[in-house]
Amino acid sequence: MKSTNTDNKIANQVSNILIDLGCIILRPNRPFKYNTGIISPVYTDNRVILSSVSNRKKIADLLIQKVKQIGIPDVIAGTATAGIAYAAFIAQRLNLPMIYVRPTPKVYGKENQVEGKLKRGQTVIVIDDLISTGRSSLEVVRAIRKSGGIVQDILAITTYGLKIASNNFEKNKIKITTLTDLNRSCLIAVKKGFLKPDQVNTIKNWAKDPKNWGKKMGYE
Repeated sequence: MKSTNTDNKIANQVSNILIDLGCIILRPNRPFKYNTGIISPVYTDNRVILSSVSNRKKIADLLIQKVKQIGIPDVIAGTATAGIAYAAFIAQRLNLPMIYVRPTPKVYGKENQVEGKLKRGQTVIVIDDLISTGRSSLEVVRAIRKSGGIVQDILAITTYGLKIASNNFEKNKIKITTLTDLNRSCLIAVKKGFLKPDQVNTIKNWAKDPKNWGKKMGYE
């Protein structure tokens, strides 16, 4: 599981939050089935953070800190729907315009995909909650670029560190910054007793080949 641009202290803090809130669930022996058909020992739901006022503020503060490190853009963009709330927190605190991007254009009205006002040549940082394959985040990038925006950075709470994602972002000249990653969350889960040390390798093997992991493990 390849790490992205993360800070160890922040990564530990965020992974503790994700595990304590039940946002990330690690079940090597009772894996989940995604709607794509992929069998996975990991399931993440960062929307749970929104219901925890103190932790929501901590995550928003850390995301804002990262935006400042990357460089303040002209516009903050949220991926629909998971990134919208976090993008709103950031945009409000930094006094910046915000847009959000639908997975596909509407089939009615103005048929917008990019919602809000984006001017040609404006710089944009895209906010997401989770990077898996990176496909949905890249669809947002393409929509913004098509509308004339300039995107070079995606900021997310966590990532699975999948090779397909890093390859996709590299091809599209996108830099990924996350607060934490799956590798860090596994280490924290072991410390908290939610995961056995030998189970970490099972999860790492999934991250190396998520498409075929279930079949190899006899779950399909």
